Amino acid sequence: MGGLYKSMDFSYLIKEAKYYNRLNGLKRAFKKFILTQTPFKKIVNTPVYNRFYARAIVKKSRVIEPKVLQIENTNLCNAKCVMCPHTIMKRKGKIMTLNDFKKILENVDYKIKRLTITGFGEPFMDSGLIDKINFVNEKYPWIKIDIYTNASLLTPEITDKLVKTKLDRITFSINGTRANYGKIMGLDYEKTKANVLYFLSKNKKTLTNISLMILKENEKEIKEFMDFWREKADSVRVYMPSNWAGSLSIPVISKTGMKQKRWPCSGLWMAITVDVNGNMIMCCRDYESKVSFGNLLKEKARKIRQGQKFQELLKKHLDYNYSSEICKSCDNSFDSSLDWIC
Repeated sequence: MGGLYKSMDFSYLIKEAKYYNRLNGLKRAFKKFILTQTPFKKIVNTPVYNRFYARAIVKKSRVIEPKVLQIENTNLCNAKCVMCPHTIMKRKGKIMTLNDFKKILENVDYKIKRLTITGFGEPFMDSGLIDKINFVNEKYPWIKIDIYTNASLLTPEITDKLVKTKLDRITFSINGTRANYGKIMGLDYEKTKANVLYFLSKNKKTLTNISLMILKENEKEIKEFMDFWREKADSVRVYMPSNWAGSLSIPVISKTGMKQKRWPCSGLWMAITVDVNGNMIMCCRDYESKVSFGNLLKEKARKIRQGQKFQELLKKHLDYNYSSEICKSCDNSFDSSLDWIC
């Protein structure tokens, strides 16, 4: 969030702390805040920090297993976002069947704690999304479920069904105000706003987050955006966009104030990403599924991850070799300086 916290009052910080405490524990959120929003950020990626961090990575990489699973229930999307390469995606659009969804979960032979049912598409393009959530609630009740949505298709009728499920968190990607939303998202602002407000009025238990990517189109309205949503949702987050592994050229509006250094990507160890066809891919930035390690409709996740192709990728990262496709153009340098200890 760069220096945005500086313009926020203490009540806002308390609210955000409560949100992150419910999400994944206050200890992690506190460490990340200290290392990004206070003068302590100056120690990140200094020689002393680097020696400590490098040892932590080696130690954790030997024992850690994935606890997060992301399943792309559809790669179809109704938005035309300027910061998203969906408009140039060549993959064939598809919606995952409930049977395939069940098979993938069956083949993920790790103790998953959190499931994101969103990929490179709008999850509510899938009319069977709530059936998928209900299945997880019944078969895997310990798994916390996330959804990321633009909310334009989240009608009151769908919300009435959704609030009856056990959904842990929903993030509404709004990315603008009335002045610029249409240009940024290619959607109707008033319709989306009404859908989100209706959900918030009916919601009793799901964590809610409103997000905005900082772009040249909306940078002047960030305060307006924050002021409108901060009292309505559990959290409001603004952040820098990704270049989607070099696919897009997006001007950077603000700096983090931290020294930049690239470290092994913790997501390779901590998460499993599955596309709409069941392929285990590198991460969500591989929106064309260029690098697949195996298919979870046919094989167990542990077998795929122990295979030569995936293990070679892990070794490359531990050797600070990012020459692999997708990795070589990835802009994940800020988060990689924190993720192994936060």
